[in-house]
Amino acid sequence: MPTAEQPPAIGSPTAEPTPTNGSPSIEQLNTALAAQLGTVRVLAVSEEAIGTGQMSESRRLHLTYSAACDLPSTMIVKFPSGDPRSRATGKATRCYEVETSFYRDLRDALDVGAPRCFHVERNEATDEFLLLLEDFAPCEQGDQIAGCTAIQAEACVDELVRLHGPLWNSPFLATLPWLNRSTDKDRSGSQALMQQVFPGFIQRYGDRLSAAARRVGEEFIRDSGGYFRRELPHRTVVHGDFRLDNLLFRGANDGGVGVVDFQTATHACGAQDLAYFVGAGLTTEARRAHERELVQRWVEGLRGYNIKLGFDDAWLEYRRFTFAGYVMAVVASMIVKQTERGDDMFLAMANRHAQHAEDLDSLAAVRN
Repeated sequence: MPTAEQPPAIGSPTAEPTPTNGSPSIEQLNTALAAQLGTVRVLAVSEEAIGTGQMSESRRLHLTYSAACDLPSTMIVKFPSGDPRSRATGKATRCYEVETSFYRDLRDALDVGAPRCFHVERNEATDEFLLLLEDFAPCEQGDQIAGCTAIQAEACVDELVRLHGPLWNSPFLATLPWLNRSTDKDRSGSQALMQQVFPGFIQRYGDRLSAAARRVGEEFIRDSGGYFRRELPHRTVVHGDFRLDNLLFRGANDGGVGVVDFQTATHACGAQDLAYFVGAGLTTEARRAHERELVQRWVEGLRGYNIKLGFDDAWLEYRRFTFAGYVMAVVASMIVKQTERGDDMFLAMANRHAQHAEDLDSLAAVRN
């Protein structure tokens, strides 16, 4: 594994890809994969859509080569959304910059089951990007609406350990400008955005929100305490959107969980990912039954990286970050392309995270 001080360079972060507005052509693929192809060429490609494409577009490419080579017959390609609103949101939130930078700077410095990256490029001026990634098929994508089993949740928490542990409190992370996006101005902006879009969220989804979702949201908007501005007790690489739709269960033979969509990766408190996942990844009843043991599993897993974090400290941060998923559900639902499944997903998140916050008296935790 490469060291944190010398992360691997894959492709070019400032290359200038031809605007895609769709999947790459055979010519683009041969150019992007030239170093790995050698004298071999891509002769034909077919594609199938995957995902809902709310922030960017993803396709599975089926590749035909001129001769045998070390590259796989299928890859996942990601490129900018064709929806102008999502495209503008991607630029404003730097999502495309963040994900391409993650694969360039961090993927191989971590133990998390992120896809292998075959090519990454991004044009800083236009925000055009192209990612060619490992295809985890056959696998089963998690379902944020249905939730997961306790056994699946344990596997996901173990994957969080492999994401958080290797660079826990590493000085190297502070040197990455794209990862450090939480200045005082940024945090104030996040709070202001939440306050700005919340009335529209209530108006759009009000009849489908639980009483707790309305009650917790209204109180959080009135007084979010130190949630947006407080100093964090530790920092590491945080996924930022670690939820079931971004997790791929790779079957009994593999036994691992594939983690995708690093568009919100940041330098923050690891408990943020934990509370975000558990709060909506399980149904409310399952979460109530298993959350303490899942938090304990995370704490014990981190000890394998010589990280001494007490359960009580972890639990306090876990309580505080029950709001991470609620904020994401409110803000994201109002600034990305609206879809029927997207609405169902954001409502499941908002309702479950609000009940989570109410169950753990999380408002009191962020105000202390």
